[in-house]
Amino acid sequence: MKKNTAVNYTVIFYTGLFLILGAIPILYGNISANAATLKIMAADALPKPVMEIGNIFKKEHPGVKIDYNFMGAGVLKGDIEEGAPCDIFLSANGKFQRQLKRKGFLNSYSVFAYDYLAAATPYGNPSGVTKYNLISKLMDPNVTLATSSPHADPAGDYTWKMFEKIDKTIPGAFNKITGHANHLLDAALVMPVLKSGNADLGILYASQLLELKRSGAKINIIPISKKYNTKAKFTASVLNRSKYKTLDEDFIRLLFSKKGKKILKYWGFSPAASSK
Repeated sequence: MKKNTAVNYTVIFYTGLFLILGAIPILYGNISANAATLKIMAADALPKPVMEIGNIFKKEHPGVKIDYNFMGAGVLKGDIEEGAPCDIFLSANGKFQRQLKRKGFLNSYSVFAYDYLAAATPYGNPSGVTKYNLISKLMDPNVTLATSSPHADPAGDYTWKMFEKIDKTIPGAFNKITGHANHLLDAALVMPVLKSGNADLGILYASQLLELKRSGAKINIIPISKKYNTKAKFTASVLNRSKYKTLDEDFIRLLFSKKGKKILKYWGFSPAASSK
């Protein structure tokens, strides 16, 4: 009986050892691409194209998940600086990328798309804004104007630069416009204000207004002259603290691929030629 008991303990020992060794790849070695969840922080003008590109990426990388966070790029930059988990940062400008680079959060970034600003009114257009009288309506204190904040959101920064351009042609225009502008935290908040009719005029990215139109929003899109308009640059970077650099690079390549460019173009962006 003692001999059999010893044999049984031996069998149990080696069986247990085999199971433990077999579990090690599962517990450690298999924390790989198939188990990865990429965390992508992106400007709030990008949900539609980025999620479509993300769906293609997940098909090409079975098992990989993507966790999205869409918000004003300035807010996201602050979250990254405070330690929020992030693998890829897609900003609506290069300014925030440069600031993160100086602080060691990333090594480089690339422009992947461009956009311009456009104006919009509720469908009824109570203030009678047209592309011909847009500048005078912007300066009119009786016209309720909504923009995003120039301090927290790239769209607001681009909008204020546009106002500065107008000021060079019409001295004093900048103070007249900004003196009655209601600037919200980020561009996404301008959309519901426009749709609800609580603003006579709003300034957004042309791509955002196109998305609103396609979703059935009752608004009028008014083009802004290139003389005053500003060119928005959307940039991509991989964070240094990311655990999935190979996957990150694959996503960036897809962003610049023919498939990625086609999706960006559909949603109103002008894709950049290359990642260089």
